[in-house]
Amino acid sequence: MDDLTAVQAELSSAGLDAWLIYDFRGSNPVARPVLGPLLEGNIASRRVFLKIPARGVPTLLVHAIEVGTLKPDLGVEVKSYSSRQSLDAALGALLEGCARVAMEYSPGGDNPYVGTVDAGTLERVRSHGVEVVSSAEVAQTLELWSQTQLDQHLSAAEAVLLAKDAAFAFITERLRAGQEVRETQVQRLIADTFEAGGFIFDHPATVSFGAHAGDPHYSPLPGARDANLKRGDVVLVDLWCKVPQARAPYADITWMGVYGPPAREVVRAFAAVTAARDAAFRHVAEAFAAGRAPTGGEVDRVARSVLDEAGYAASFTHRTGHSLGVDAAHGLAAHLDDFETADTRLLRVGLGFTIEPGVYLPTFGVRSEINVYIDHEGPRATTDLQAELEVLP
Repeated sequence: MDDLTAVQAELSSAGLDAWLIYDFRGSNPVARPVLGPLLEGNIASRRVFLKIPARGVPTLLVHAIEVGTLKPDLGVEVKSYSSRQSLDAALGALLEGCARVAMEYSPGGDNPYVGTVDAGTLERVRSHGVEVVSSAEVAQTLELWSQTQLDQHLSAAEAVLLAKDAAFAFITERLRAGQEVRETQVQRLIADTFEAGGFIFDHPATVSFGAHAGDPHYSPLPGARDANLKRGDVVLVDLWCKVPQARAPYADITWMGVYGPPAREVVRAFAAVTAARDAAFRHVAEAFAAGRAPTGGEVDRVARSVLDEAGYAASFTHRTGHSLGVDAAHGLAAHLDDFETADTRLLRVGLGFTIEPGVYLPTFGVRSEINVYIDHEGPRATTDLQAELEVLP
């Protein structure tokens, strides 16, 4: 296990005896970076437990019929069970001497991103006399970027900015030529740009014109939802990509334009959104300057308060940001969220995330999204901060 030292240090500092990772047929995405290499080539059709103690060698508990498919020299001790009764006996032996263990559990279900273990399994573990606490902070040690991952992200960050420029240049060229511009045309152009550069993405970019931009998760579809750009419309382009390598992090930005002179309300909303974005970034920087890591939830509250004061409280309907993932743009580490969920995880050195407040109204929407990486000196923006709307001819 490449991350064993970091995980065990986190367990020790938190006063935990072990991290008990549970998975059933891929039910626990948090466990994938750890269990994936251990179970490579294994069918994994039965329940799996991995105990990572604060000190010592981890133990992998798998069904007896799947022991033979494990690779040799995994660097962990392997135990097996078969019946329900033998599972309980094996769990009891596994947990012997443990008082407090971490699992993917969220008290009250307040943060489902860290609460993937089912209630029945928690009951089974607790029946052995141990206290189960959330693994939220322990699990974040698996999401801290290496220098290689940071370099991969920076390559993707450059690619999304280039694709954004290509998209707005394409729109401008067609408008000047008197040709129509449809959302799916811009979406296809972005995909082609990424593919030409050797970058990949989990699903196509979001391109929203006019009222469609008022729906935060709108996505165009050919022949079904595909607006033609009209004068006065805002243009929202949300695009993401990564280098085609395992564990390479995404870059993910949103950029705004408008066809023709922007209406006063569009300018006002954009100013409020960028002010909220910048306030969130400053808060992270000020917290690190004071020697502490802020939580994702508190940064969300800072951004939200700016939009509240501007009169947009009811128009900001999602979290302020998300962690940057490796399998998808939305990752598994701390999100900037005290709205949809209560994310009390720390924004730690080595994490990458977005800041993307928005205002969504019936006739238009505005969002500004940047990427941030935290190093030992504090946060750094890895993508450009849009200061003004792109005014299209």
